[in-house]
Amino acid sequence: MRPIGNRHVRRVARSRFAVLFLAICLTLVGAGMSAHAQTKQPVIWALTPLPPAMLEKDGAIVGYGVDILDWFAARLPDYQHQKEIIPLPRLVKTITGPGTYCNIGMNPTEERKKFLHFSEAVLPHLPVSLITNPHREEQIKPFLNPDGEIDLERMITFGKLNGALRSQRSYGATIDAILRQNITNPGLSFIGNDANFLQLIALGRLDWTLYLPAEAEYYRRTKLPGEIFSSWHIAGNDHLMPASIACSKTVVGDAIVAAINTLVKDNPDMPWTRFYASSLSEQDQIRYQQKLRNYQRAPGSSLSQVIDQ
Repeated sequence: MRPIGNRHVRRVARSRFAVLFLAICLTLVGAGMSAHAQTKQPVIWALTPLPPAMLEKDGAIVGYGVDILDWFAARLPDYQHQKEIIPLPRLVKTITGPGTYCNIGMNPTEERKKFLHFSEAVLPHLPVSLITNPHREEQIKPFLNPDGEIDLERMITFGKLNGALRSQRSYGATIDAILRQNITNPGLSFIGNDANFLQLIALGRLDWTLYLPAEAEYYRRTKLPGEIFSSWHIAGNDHLMPASIACSKTVVGDAIVAAINTLVKDNPDMPWTRFYASSLSEQDQIRYQQKLRNYQRAPGSSLSQVIDQ
């Protein structure tokens, strides 16, 4: 056997040193990444089942509201994002408890501002509208104003059309006032559950109802995919309604709202609105895009901060 020379010993020593140095570097990098991850502040996105914005499917919540939140969360990398399903009755209590929670859909009021941070309007969306069978168009036309909007009070007072509404539901200040004034009208019915109103319209047992357009389209797609319904804007209603993102009144919640406001400002074309638009009927998609363009040219001009519908 040949004796082991000093050169070979030095090569082995250098190799062992290189392996050891690499291991130390990897350990330090891993520790740095772990420390960075640990410094990320957690935020919990409160997901409330309210179809079609959010609905439970296979143990998860999906819908355009979730897609919009995902869009914003993907652009807030400094936070550790989690999702939690929270039923509506527990929403306010949960997001005002310990930790930082955020939720989309609540609009600011003076009372809510006391315990929540609110972003600017992130999702201008279509308000409650009159939903009918297209065959009723000739009966609807006499109650349209010059702008093609339904004069709801005249239609209820003088029209021979039967409408059904969900009892205990608020349809917004303008419509609620009209309904209160006509509550004894024999053409109005108030029912506890409005999930089947489209079927009654399709069967000819009901002439009209009131839904948010995305809500009406959800019921149509899930229950009557072969049917078509007409959607009419109601005179006196705003053409678009706001939806904000609300966060817990914590330092982290304040920072997230500020970051969201920056994203809204930096993206004037509001690309996330396409998720909402996809939930509308073809007719309402055209209406929405027109009103959204008007809003984008003059933000805030056609929105008012109202109580959630």
